[in-house]
Amino acid sequence: MSRSEPPQAIRTYTGSIAAFLRNEVVLQWIGQIVFLVLVVVAVTQLFSQITGSLEANNISPNFAFLNNRAGFDIGGAENYTPDDSYFAAYLVGVRATLSVVSAGLVGATILGVLLGIFLLSSNWLVRSISRLIVEVLRNTPLLVQIFFAYFVVVLALPSVRDALTFPQSGLTGIPLRLILYALAAVIVWLTVRRVPPERHAWRALLVPGALAAASAIEIGFWLLNNHPAIGAGLYGSAALGDPRLWVYLLANAVVLLILTQVARNARAAALGALTGQLIGALLFYFGIVPDGLLIIELQPIVILSNRGLVYPEVLATARFGLWLVFVVIGVVVAVMVWLYLRRLTQQTGQPHPRWRYALLTLLGFALLGWLIVALVPNPATVPVEQDGAVVLLPLDEARENELLTRADELLYSEAPINVLLPEQRGLRFAPGVTLSQFFVALLLALVVYTASFIAEVVRAGIMAVPRGQIEAARALGLRNTQMLQLVILPQALRVIIPPLGNQYLNLAKNSSLGIAIGYMETYGVMQTAINL
Repeated sequence: MSRSEPPQAIRTYTGSIAAFLRNEVVLQWIGQIVFLVLVVVAVTQLFSQITGSLEANNISPNFAFLNNRAGFDIGGAENYTPDDSYFAAYLVGVRATLSVVSAGLVGATILGVLLGIFLLSSNWLVRSISRLIVEVLRNTPLLVQIFFAYFVVVLALPSVRDALTFPQSGLTGIPLRLILYALAAVIVWLTVRRVPPERHAWRALLVPGALAAASAIEIGFWLLNNHPAIGAGLYGSAALGDPRLWVYLLANAVVLLILTQVARNARAAALGALTGQLIGALLFYFGIVPDGLLIIELQPIVILSNRGLVYPEVLATARFGLWLVFVVIGVVVAVMVWLYLRRLTQQTGQPHPRWRYALLTLLGFALLGWLIVALVPNPATVPVEQDGAVVLLPLDEARENELLTRADELLYSEAPINVLLPEQRGLRFAPGVTLSQFFVALLLALVVYTASFIAEVVRAGIMAVPRGQIEAARALGLRNTQMLQLVILPQALRVIIPPLGNQYLNLAKNSSLGIAIGYMETYGVMQTAINL
């Protein structure tokens, strides 16, 4: 061994160090450690400079300023005054942001999904109108839409005194025959759903027949109301010897013979319409269809004006907790029913309406709990304040004299939930929940703008479903709604959900533009606090 060469142990040790330093994992760890050290040093220096500057200006580096008096007003904020703290003002802004964002997410999702489905409609008119709406909304800046919604839509609404009410207050009469129409429509719908696809002639017979029967009855009542001389002699006549009856029946028989020569494709619909109008006319002629009115008193549920939107206020009473126990039990039982029916479907291969039975179970428990809770008696007398003293009065007398406070009304209410309908009191509405005109305009703009992007997301997700899946669903005889619900949307969700989350985030961020029309949400409140 030469004197210039190092010993074998030293060469081995040096080689192992070099191999260790050439290891890719080791180099990555060294880089991460060096970067972390640099970040810590930079943050430390930055924090030191910031604290030094704050101390030089006699500013305490903490959040104690949140307890200071805010000194500015927030329009439309309840339970807030300028004397409250910055933290209270910040909470008002957070609540405003959460309100408009949560409502906007629901509205934009519903509208966007519908527009996305309409973009792929086989109807040219529906598809074209949907495409026009989406393109216009997507390519119009959101700020422009907010201004349009506020200045053109909301401020153009009637004033508070002439506010739009839905429904309008007052007595109204609903024809009793409309109730029969509704029942008949439900029966026809359930019957048509159960008719197998191979017996499509029955579908073509039932639907036109029901429509023709209702049309014949309405024509008869139109004659009765507008031409009493003709209609009075027809409604409820029931005279078998009336020649007009036999002429009408003979005319129907002739038309029936003619229809036997009609092409088979249109024969079922024509026979259904002929039979339906004949049945409707006979029901009118014999007076079987009632001519009375169901008189009901309507109160406004939704009030819309240029000052905003007012809707009923829902309050939980003292019995709400007991009723909620029944609802929770109903949810548990409904889940068990759903799981049992799913397992039964897997074992037998026979489909069972799981959601329908689960929903009926939940509604049954909720209704049962409501009835049981309502049976709990109230005390006969209640303490009320009268003339500066607390006295015991009968509950009915205290209610008649309006001596109960709002808290007492909730305490002694028979129902677990009270719904307070809005009433106009001067230039305001009470009780009820009022959404300001700024909230309505911002919400409208956010919903339509975000829905246009969600529509494209839904359209792309549906188009990503393989064509073979749709053809297989059609081969199984699924209707369009079943195909969309059971085959297309479940597979499209894997493509829809990731970009849908991005649109939700965009909606939340775009809510800060509400400051342009005076809607004070989180950004607006903080900007106001900073500029003071």
